[in-house]
Amino acid sequence: MERSDALIKLVSVLVFLTVMVYMGVSFISSYSDPLRTVYATSMEKHDGLETQGYIVRDEQVITASGENIAVTAREGAKVAAGETLAVRYVGSTAMERAQRISEIQMTIRQLTALKNGENGDSLADASVLSLAGAVAGGDLSRLYFVEQDIDAYILTGKALATGDEDRQIAELEEELRRLSQDSSADTVHIGAPISGTYSSSVDGFESVSPENLEELTPGEYDRLFAAPAEVGADAIGRLARGIKWYYVTKVDEKSALKLTAGKYVELIFSRTYSAQLNMRIEYVSQPENGESVVVFSCDKYLQNTAALREATAEIVFGTVSGISVPREAVHLDEDGEPIVYILEGVTAHETPINIIAESGDYYIAEVQRDGLRVDDIIIVRARSLYNGAVVEG
Repeated sequence: MERSDALIKLVSVLVFLTVMVYMGVSFISSYSDPLRTVYATSMEKHDGLETQGYIVRDEQVITASGENIAVTAREGAKVAAGETLAVRYVGSTAMERAQRISEIQMTIRQLTALKNGENGDSLADASVLSLAGAVAGGDLSRLYFVEQDIDAYILTGKALATGDEDRQIAELEEELRRLSQDSSADTVHIGAPISGTYSSSVDGFESVSPENLEELTPGEYDRLFAAPAEVGADAIGRLARGIKWYYVTKVDEKSALKLTAGKYVELIFSRTYSAQLNMRIEYVSQPENGESVVVFSCDKYLQNTAALREATAEIVFGTVSGISVPREAVHLDEDGEPIVYILEGVTAHETPINIIAESGDYYIAEVQRDGLRVDDIIIVRARSLYNGAVVEG
């Protein structure tokens, strides 16, 4: 018990001494170098509201029964009615043949690139740039071929013979023709029942259609998205008809008053999808328990959002622009109005500011003709600070 008390006292003394040393160093530093300044810079802040909501489309779940089914449609790809979405292989021979067909098609594509003047290093570089572009642009339909290029040129380091690409391509095309003929007996093609944009994701909310969003109340919203429907084991994906999609969410009553049906507003999507989109406000419900439902629509980027359901987005009501001012640099004059001190030469000059927004450790001040300007030197701290004071560094 005595040892524990002694240890606690020792730790307490060490903590006390550490704090005192820190305060002493801070005091000495402040006294020896009292002047601290920053340049006034432009600053912009969104006046917005972050929301959680759901993406809704006119969708149909695609099913296929049996074993050894391989989906051939790419994520985010547009397919026509009757176009092959998947194939069912009857037996192991059919699956091995399909693998060989895929390898041949990829090799032909790579040989064609080499024939057109590309080399291994440039193709490797191009595959990395393609991956970066596909990810940055959210273009899921390109990822299949990009992944194959990454595997061929970088991961496995596959080397293709050069100098006789025409002969190699001709031989591979002949082998591909023979394999395709052999596959007719044991390969069943599964076609798309409708035209649309394909996604392999199936989550049970496909039954929620755009018609369900008409005159939707907050209570109905909660019930509609309370739980997903059961998804069968034979589901291989879904198809979204048309090009239009919707984002539906709930906002507080005060924020809903800023939104008007028929107008457009910026939505900044984050987390599962990163994009800033100009979307049309389709519907704003009457408030219920302090909340309203808002439905937005977009007729672009369906292929990029085809796999998404729940989404986080910031509704941008407006943007505030001004000059960034550290909180520590703001003082009050005799009338209680905010001011800052600007360093001109070695002299401090009092400058009134109009604060229009806040952002963390900074205020945003209005840009005024005779007031604070970008690139002015704002005095954050000085040993003696008043209008006309000579400030020493």
